[in-house]
Amino acid sequence: MFPWQEFLRLIFQGTIYVYQEMMFWLILAFVALQYWRLQKGQIRMFGVSSQSWWRQVLLAAIYGTAGGILASFLLALTGVTLNQIGLGYIWPVAILLMIIHMRFMCFAYAGGLVAASHVLFGWPEVNVPQVLALVAILHVTESILIYVSGGYGAVPLILRRDDGRMVGAFNLQNFWPLPLVLLAAVTVPEASLPAEILNMPDWWPLLPITEQLPEGETWLYGMLPVVAALGYADIAVSSTPAKRRRQSALHLAVYSMLLLALALLSVRYPWLQFAAALASPLGHELLILLDSRREMKGEPRFVPPPTGVMVLGMLEDCPARALGLRPGDILLELGGMKIDNSFALARAISFLTPEFAVRFSREGRVLERRGRFSKGERRLGIILVPEGFERNYAEIPKERHRLLDWLKRRLGR
Repeated sequence: MFPWQEFLRLIFQGTIYVYQEMMFWLILAFVALQYWRLQKGQIRMFGVSSQSWWRQVLLAAIYGTAGGILASFLLALTGVTLNQIGLGYIWPVAILLMIIHMRFMCFAYAGGLVAASHVLFGWPEVNVPQVLALVAILHVTESILIYVSGGYGAVPLILRRDDGRMVGAFNLQNFWPLPLVLLAAVTVPEASLPAEILNMPDWWPLLPITEQLPEGETWLYGMLPVVAALGYADIAVSSTPAKRRRQSALHLAVYSMLLLALALLSVRYPWLQFAAALASPLGHELLILLDSRREMKGEPRFVPPPTGVMVLGMLEDCPARALGLRPGDILLELGGMKIDNSFALARAISFLTPEFAVRFSREGRVLERRGRFSKGERRLGIILVPEGFERNYAEIPKERHRLLDWLKRRLGR
């Protein structure tokens, strides 16, 4: 039986050691900088911010720690070791790819290229199934973190589409510092094995070390703390942030499980290694391309309704959140006054008593709730969808997929 309790104990101990590493705090500082920049960008666009950057950093640290424990356990379960995954090669390749485009700084691309290079040229010296299993398990972890993140990291924005139309959207960005505890193996004489070692089942590891052992020696595994990071960037235009996250998480999980299956199968069938190595970057790129096209070509969700005004976002610690308003809700009446545009909303707020009633529509149902202003304040705390005259907005640059364009031209002939 696999000693999962002992492994979890070692992983928890290793996670505490990671907190003592300067690199962990440097990555957390980078995460804080990213969220601070997102908040400043939102203030420039709307004049207010819907989320505080320090709360997002705190959540990132909590979620990242949970994700690191999960990833460490899965990596230990499969037998991925520091000896054979070639992090010294993968990181430089990832940094070089980042120069081409920020989103290419991902182990799916760098790990796949390193693995393919080993299959084709015998260099660098890495274990291809273990490299691809590392990529797959990190992306499984990322898919779970995306799914459980909810509205955290969803920043409202005004988007100007290619046709010039102003629509509401959400910039979905998350960054997680990931404390990992990975296996490391050394060779020792069989006669000198420590008495306190864990007894592992015969099937473990699923991904054995491929190096040839000297006569009379065996592998002894230990666990070492390593600092890593994960990031997620997306945009929700035709879907709510929660639905967009669920879709992204599901598709990423399917990709990850297929890649992990290929990695495990390639141990028994080495001829699969090159196909698995190519599946890592190409599958990831195809996933992003299809998901982005479907979201951007769909009908925008956050646009002015025929009657009322639609909520795009809510500020923290404000009546709108206490009322339970959500993005996409349509305000119909406030304090008995009909609301048709932002000017009517501002006028209604100016006449409201400290306690007031609000009528709104949610997915076709009309609801009514009562709220109250905070003492000494008179603001509802909502961000509305754009009405078309906004001066501050974002545009998405049209990205060219040169490889796909070249293939289309060739196949067209």
